[in-house]
Amino acid sequence: MKKGKNIFQLLSSILLYALLMILVVIVFMVIATIGDRLITAKTHQDKSPLFSAYVIISPSMVPNINVYDAVVTVRVSEKRIQMYDVITFLSKEIETHGIPITHRVVGILKTEAGEKAYRTKGDNNQKEDRAVILQSEVIGKVFFRIPMLGYVRTFVTSKIGFLVSVVLPLAIALFLEIFGLIKRRKNPPEEEEIEII
Repeated sequence: MKKGKNIFQLLSSILLYALLMILVVIVFMVIATIGDRLITAKTHQDKSPLFSAYVIISPSMVPNINVYDAVVTVRVSEKRIQMYDVITFLSKEIETHGIPITHRVVGILKTEAGEKAYRTKGDNNQKEDRAVILQSEVIGKVFFRIPMLGYVRTFVTSKIGFLVSVVLPLAIALFLEIFGLIKRRKNPPEEEEIEII
């Protein structure tokens, strides 16, 4: 029994520290994004967000990025985008126009106007993307990937997922609170005598 309790305490500590680290990263990203937005508003620059997150819905980057993986991108300067980096940009293709796409850089070139541009391709695609992506059209470079996070998002936004992840925990918490009140009412704590000096 004691061994099982120790294992449970260890697992709960690991989970707590993991959640704390995730919370710290999220807080850092939010503070950095707010600071960046304030700076870009003062300078009247039109830039993509400092950090962005997207759920992948296409198998074009399999096996490196799978369907329902989430990617977090960070806005970077053109000097920071190299060959074979994975970037996110707004599609210019007819079928997917305006949708964020995450593909790998397979070619770097300069336009006639001197702007840096990129040829891109999905790792699972046979051909390169038709459109050339200008530096000004890049949303960001993929910073990290969170496997299968899209499944969680899809589940939580479904009716059953909402019930399981929101309503059920609230119902359990309410039940435990009512149970505790009833228990305290049946067995009130004994009042301690206070000695006056």
